[in-house]
Amino acid sequence: MRIYKRKSSPKWWADWTDQKGRRFRKSTGTNDKALAKALAGKWQQESFLEQHFGVIPDVPFQDALLRYGEEKQQANPEGYTASVRYNLQHLLNQFGRLNLSEFNLKMLQDYANERLSLVKSGTVHRDLAVVRAILNKAHREGQLAIVPPFPKVKPSKGRSRWLTVDEEERLLQVSKPHLRGLIAFAVDTGGRRSELFKLDWQNVDLDRGFVTFTKTKNGEDRSVRLTKRAKWVLMDLNPKKSGSVFTYKGQPIKDVKTTFGMARKKAGLEDFRFHDLRHTFASRLVQKGISIYEVMHLTGHKSLEMVQRYAHLAPDYQNRAIEALDELRHNIGTVGRNEGEDKTLSL
Repeated sequence: MRIYKRKSSPKWWADWTDQKGRRFRKSTGTNDKALAKALAGKWQQESFLEQHFGVIPDVPFQDALLRYGEEKQQANPEGYTASVRYNLQHLLNQFGRLNLSEFNLKMLQDYANERLSLVKSGTVHRDLAVVRAILNKAHREGQLAIVPPFPKVKPSKGRSRWLTVDEEERLLQVSKPHLRGLIAFAVDTGGRRSELFKLDWQNVDLDRGFVTFTKTKNGEDRSVRLTKRAKWVLMDLNPKKSGSVFTYKGQPIKDVKTTFGMARKKAGLEDFRFHDLRHTFASRLVQKGISIYEVMHLTGHKSLEMVQRYAHLAPDYQNRAIEALDELRHNIGTVGRNEGEDKTLSL
């Protein structure tokens, strides 16, 4: 058993290894060393009881959340900073005083009902998904005997707002020069706002016509081939060996909320966000007959579920499907009709 402090925290931490060789590290939540030693001793004893008598000690939800957060941060530091940390902080504020054994369907349903009166169903769905992931991890690690059932909350329908060609022209005309290139590049590459802002010249290959978005939201790098216009945008920015691609007055662009909002209003665009430029990229691909599967890989989504919202934009997708069935029926004949029988169907 070891008691120590981290540089980033005034609280004492406990570090011990059980008889199976499993290592445990937990914050005691106190800067009182005597109290910290007492807590650490209690945890070590509970670990012994669990191992030898099958007794699972009650674990604070905040401890399980911390272990989950550390795992997520190690797997994808950029993605953790951008979104996961905010979600975890909300859940910590909501459930931080509870132990894992206190979670049950009624409590989770009450939480969902209360949240639904304040935020969209998609937000509640994501919150519950994170709680489930935390409890599942605790269960796998032997800290929770049973994961309770979760309430069903239907996620809100994903946005599919995208620019028409006319809307795009109006938006570009009223945008400031540094924003104009960023908008055109976003529409032609499907890059997320964070991916565009941190794009470095080291990851631009103008000779081959590719850019690589690194450390993306899902933790993986993604290469996208450049359109002619996207390539022109980069050429106009005076390519360098390294450094931020998109800058304003020599400094990396970190936010365009104000300038984009002004341009959107001048262009007369209703209910339109910067992220919808990414939707425009995906929508136009589908409209040109590119398969949903290919769009998924170009946008960097992990599953088809996130790109299904664009399926209805595929050109004549119903016509092609019905024609395929008609062709099949032509090959196998008409069921229930004798040769020479009147071909008119009566209803």
